[in-house]
This record gives sequence, structure tokens and C-alpha cells, in this order.
Amino acid sequence: MATPVIANPDVPNYSQVVGHHAMAREAIGLLFSDSNPDYSDFPLEAVENRRRSALKNQELRDMMALLAFLEACFRLDFTNRKRLKLKDRLSKSLIKLFNRKHNKARLMEDIIKGWQQEGLLSHSQYDRISSAFKLRHWIAHGQYWSPTKIKPHDFSEVAEFVEGLVNSRVFKSDGIDLVGSPRIL
Repeated sequence: MATPVIANPDVPNYSQVVGHHAMAREAIGLLFSDSNPDYSDFPLEAVENRRRSALKNQELRDMMALLAFLEACFRLDFTNRKRLKLKDRLSKSLIKLFNRKHNKARLMEDIIKGWQQEGLLSHSQYDRISSAFKLRHWIAHGQYWSPTKIKPHDFSEVAEFVEGLVNSRVFKSDGIDLVGSPRIL
């Protein structure tokens, strides 16, 4: 029997990641400002370069968190459809998949492809999700290759896309607050 998937209540939801991103950007701006005495002896250009680098690193970390959240939404939905024995077309398709592969179903090739085949994701949405998860893979695995085949993303674009998917109310979250209210982590 497959190990049940249980949502971790300590993992930040969408609003928490977005709130953290805004707070971190503000903090980085204050850290690398002329009002910080730690940088009073540094040339303005050096401080600005450090600020830009810190903002880019923070953006990558926060995109990673959003995309991990999105993966959790798809995987929890996948298991909840089985557990709740839902009868819609997507649920029937995903339940068949779950019965074959249990928790070993691949995210893009099995679960999200199932969504597309049942008409809940357009081809362009599928491509956007695929591109975003390629970016997540690149961030997660050391960034040791050139992301030439990965479409550039920024935090706002990823956040807007994730919010649109989560707010579509298609995920079967079984009472879990996917969006949440913003709060500091």
C-alpha cells in the first residue's frame, strides 16, 4: 500500500511567499542604502551591484518556493481525488493513474498531462507550467548548466501565473487553505 500524502501545515502558502518576497525586497533595499553606515566607505556602484545581486538571489529563492507550492497543489489534488473518490472526468482519469502508480506518478508527464488531456489546462498553460518547472529544476540543482532553453521568468510573472491556477478553484484541496492571508514567515 502506498504511503499517504499529508499536507505539511508549516509549508508557506501562496500569500506567505508573496508577502515574504515583498518584505525581503524592502529589507535588501534598506541594507544596501546610503543610510547604512556599514557601506559608507564603499563606492556607490559596488553597493548597487551587491544590492542587485542580493535581489536576484532572493527572487530565485522565492520563485523556487512558489513553484514548490504549486507542485504541492498538484500532488495534493492528485491524492485527494483518490481519497475522496470524486467522479468527474479528471478525477476518474487521475484515480486510474493513482491505482497504477500510487505516489510514484510523475508530475509533468503523468499528473499535469492528465489535466491537459481532460481539457482543464490549455496547451499554452501546460507549456508555461513546464517552463516554470524547468526553471525550478535549474534553481534546485545548483545552476551548473546554462539555462539557454529555459524561458526567462521573473517573480511577478510566476506569482501571477500560480495565483491564477490556484484561484481557478479546480484543485481539490480538502479544506487546506491554498492561497491564505499574507503573514510574515
